[in-house]
Amino acid sequence: MANGGVALELKDIVKVYGEGDFAVNALKGINLTFRKNEFVSILGPSGCGKTTLLNIIGGLDRYTSGDLVIEGKSTKKYTDKDWDAYRNNCIGFVFQSYNLIPHQTVLSNVELALELSGVPSAVRKERALAMLERVGLKGQEHKKPNQLSGGQMQRVAIARALVNDPEIILADEPTGALDSETSVQIMDLLAEIAKDKLVIMVTHNGELAEKYSTRVIRFLDGEMQSDSDPYVSEKTGEGKRMRKPKMGFKTAFALSLKNLFSKRARTILTSVAGSIGIIGVALVLALSNGFNAYMSRMQTDTLSTYPLTISESSVDLSAYAKETEDSVKEKYPELDNVLVHSAFKRLTGMLKTNNLKDKSENGFLHYLETNADKELYYAITKGYGFDMNDYFYADIKLNGYNAFTSVDAIVTQIEKSFEDKLNAAMGLNTSFVRQYIPTIEEMPDRDLVLDQYDVLYGELPEFDEASSDKLVLVVDEYNGVADITLMLLGYISGSFNPATNDFTFSDENGVKESLSIEEIVGKEFYLATNDVVFDKLDPSDPTSGGYSYAFANVEKTDTRLKKLTVSGILREKKNVDGILDAGLAYSPRLTEEVLGSAKDSEIVSGFTGSTVKVRSAFPTGIKDGIPQYDEENLTLRAIGGVDTPSDIKIYAKNFEAKEQIKGVIDDWNELKGEDSPDYIAYSDMMSMMFGMLNTMVNAVTYVLVAFTSISLIVSSVMIGIITYISVVERTKEIGVLRALGAAKGEISNVFNAETFLIGLFAGLLGVGVTYLLSIPINIILANLVPEVGRLAVLNPIAAGSLIAISVLLTLIAGLIPARIAAKKDPVIALRSE
Repeated sequence: MANGGVALELKDIVKVYGEGDFAVNALKGINLTFRKNEFVSILGPSGCGKTTLLNIIGGLDRYTSGDLVIEGKSTKKYTDKDWDAYRNNCIGFVFQSYNLIPHQTVLSNVELALELSGVPSAVRKERALAMLERVGLKGQEHKKPNQLSGGQMQRVAIARALVNDPEIILADEPTGALDSETSVQIMDLLAEIAKDKLVIMVTHNGELAEKYSTRVIRFLDGEMQSDSDPYVSEKTGEGKRMRKPKMGFKTAFALSLKNLFSKRARTILTSVAGSIGIIGVALVLALSNGFNAYMSRMQTDTLSTYPLTISESSVDLSAYAKETEDSVKEKYPELDNVLVHSAFKRLTGMLKTNNLKDKSENGFLHYLETNADKELYYAITKGYGFDMNDYFYADIKLNGYNAFTSVDAIVTQIEKSFEDKLNAAMGLNTSFVRQYIPTIEEMPDRDLVLDQYDVLYGELPEFDEASSDKLVLVVDEYNGVADITLMLLGYISGSFNPATNDFTFSDENGVKESLSIEEIVGKEFYLATNDVVFDKLDPSDPTSGGYSYAFANVEKTDTRLKKLTVSGILREKKNVDGILDAGLAYSPRLTEEVLGSAKDSEIVSGFTGSTVKVRSAFPTGIKDGIPQYDEENLTLRAIGGVDTPSDIKIYAKNFEAKEQIKGVIDDWNELKGEDSPDYIAYSDMMSMMFGMLNTMVNAVTYVLVAFTSISLIVSSVMIGIITYISVVERTKEIGVLRALGAAKGEISNVFNAETFLIGLFAGLLGVGVTYLLSIPINIILANLVPEVGRLAVLNPIAAGSLIAISVLLTLIAGLIPARIAAKKDPVIALRSE
């Protein structure tokens, strides 16, 4: 007779399968008490209820009525988690068919119960190896189950049952699939275990049962027929508290990863299929991102070419549209009468006058410079409404006439010579000619120029007073400058044929094809002032009105002239639309000097009324071969007499910075009110154009992503089906895990981990293939459209998002199969093949 206290007690256990007429009584009021250390064999024919009893004792199946008392504690109120903890802490199962997980090594199979208990890795491995050595399998730990004999596999199953040090070992036909010699070895091992544990064995082999067991119980038709050593009732102790098992995500991932690697071909094909949708979406996003980047570069370039502009007088096209919307409330009404639209009011409403004269702290200029972050823009330049060409002098040779004259004088003559033909042929005025004959212009900001231009020779001077006498020559991408521009700047000679309206540019040595660096750098120009270029028509009469534009009477020796020297050559960088035309460029400091000298000049000091009459003479005879004289009325602003700007240009660093600057202006307008005279209207046509392009690109992107996303949905459904197949294939593994104490949620986690890994593999593969495909796509596009640059550029954030979406979709697709796996009956799962 075995000794020890009570391990568990069965009180009137009844188990009924089915209902009504289909009810089957598997167990009929079983009353049994088991000691803590004894070897109990349960004998009986097939279908007598012995395996059902074993499953109820092991917590795999539930009794219909009665009670199972574990160390004095009733299980009537046990929850699923309590049963899981009971199996993990108190029960070790040994099955006839071993139920080892085929894709795990021997060591991993033994460690599984310890993993569920949360035992640290190092301790887990040490205990598993010790148990394998105890059952005689030292050195076999790295083999897979299919590399072992039947007896060895049963020893692994016993080691797995013992490794967590359970109090009860349940063996269901442990020798049923073994030969007689191996059966004896296994029975010897179980008998050894029974010395300090309760071993309950279900078997058909009465001979082995009688030989090894300390107690034999016989069953027939769901009832106990005999008990060789019944327990005499004693008072039992209080049941101990059992630790709740918990399978970590690491364990779930390890199980899933090993399963996926055991089916490599299917895993690879599934990942490839799942990646197709990711590749489609990623390529669309890559092209969209590349095109947006290209537009962003264009915006940056055009920000300097078309800066945010605020003029004294401007046209607000939105005002016309708004007035129209407000005037007509209903479109296509019934014809009761004909409305009179206030068209003139709308037209006048479009004309906006911006107050740029207020230089006080309450004015817009001070507000803008104070509230617009200087990191948002390169420069805020101010135009004053006068032409610096009027004040630039050089030695110019035209039609054999060599003169020290202003650049503007020659430009004006060229305009007049083309006036008639342009008006007749194209309906254009003479400013068209001036626009396309670049000569001299101001550089808005040094950093902006350095961002857009390379200094090919010499230096780009500082924008300070000490370097204000330094100029630079800007060349185009071919290192060239227009011949007419070079003629106007005095670098080459020019001739004009009035009969053909044709220019030739040559000297005594013939046509100039190029200029040396020495000829360019170091050339001198001169900056004049109002007192130099404007003479009174009647100097003897101080009260006489009118001045002459005396450009032909200026001498180099005049000490009022400021000598300017070309100090460097610039060329715009590749793929950059520079702010400067090919020609001469100067620093804003020169403009300030002209304004400063103009303020104290005679023509400005004596200015009365709204205009001053100025006569200009053109003795070179460029038009019709006779001297030309012209008179015009110049405003005070045109002669540099106004120190408040006529326009403001803001060179933002990028499109987002421009929007922030516009926000600053909008805040001012909101503060002042739309009807206020201080309301500021600004011009930003490029923003509107690029906004429309962005909208179009985004719309196309959304449509393409929507179409390619269909393949994502299809692949997700496919992955859900494949996961369900995996659940079916791993049904026995599910039963083993449940027998070892894994909870339903932890079974779900195993398959969720599998879908997570498949989604991760698919996402990584899709993103990787997209990056690889981007290389040939960019090569092809670079050959077709060289100026565009790299168009297929997948943003790393988008790549990470697509991987996350791939994981999320596969997780969602696997939820139903994972739920099915969790709800499987462990008893039925263990019977599956």
